[in-house]
Amino acid sequence: MYMSDPTRNAVQRLFAFLPLLAALAAPAAYGFEDGLGVELESGAVWQSRNDVQSPTRPAGATPAGTRFSLSPLLGGDAEAYGRVRASYTWRDTHQVYVLYAPLTLQGVGTFAAPVSFQGTSFAASVPTQAKYRFDSYRLGYRYHLLQRDIWDLWVGATVKIRDADIALRQGTLSANRANTGPVPLLNLVARAQLAPRWSILLDAEGLAAPQGRAIDAALKLRYAVTDKVGVGAGYRILEGGADNKTVYTFATVHYALVSLDVHF
Repeated sequence: MYMSDPTRNAVQRLFAFLPLLAALAAPAAYGFEDGLGVELESGAVWQSRNDVQSPTRPAGATPAGTRFSLSPLLGGDAEAYGRVRASYTWRDTHQVYVLYAPLTLQGVGTFAAPVSFQGTSFAASVPTQAKYRFDSYRLGYRYHLLQRDIWDLWVGATVKIRDADIALRQGTLSANRANTGPVPLLNLVARAQLAPRWSILLDAEGLAAPQGRAIDAALKLRYAVTDKVGVGAGYRILEGGADNKTVYTFATVHYALVSLDVHF
């Protein structure tokens, strides 16, 4: 499995904390109890769609770009990833959380036809390096809306800071499109307690508008190792993009995940 240097470093930093978190854990509840919680997530990530055009129309002396797919350059191989979330819950009703979710995919491939990107022309059939970076920093709030039988439902809102960059390099030619800015999202967690130690969770954030959309959703099976430590496994999808006067970019990214959560 190929692992880029930024991703490798992030994963190594995340897992360096695992022994400490496990050692600090002590018996109590099962995932949304009052107090501080930390969740680490890692696994394999790969993309199935990554379409780009920049700019979408002429901008001064810069001609409109070619709409093309990054997928042949990035390839379909899975890479390792890591993300971390810290949360604080009080009165069994309110929760705030922060999330750091870095993502970098890169590879080498060739274009089947010439491509114009950010005013630079890239030739067909020439090895081209591509990098897709989509780092996410989030601050969110959730309210415990419903608890009935085996079901729990939390809903809220999130502010995401998107730090993205798409870069191409072909010999001495290079071009990139960077974008950093806030994105509002709605969030939801639905949980079914299947057994005393087993639960299944849908954890989703997303919002759609005419200019684009963003969806980050995970379905996960969780096992409570102790009352304060849980492990999980499941699937996550990151999908969305923008279509406006300056850029067209839509991607679909898949994750096979494992997680560790600890509550204090």
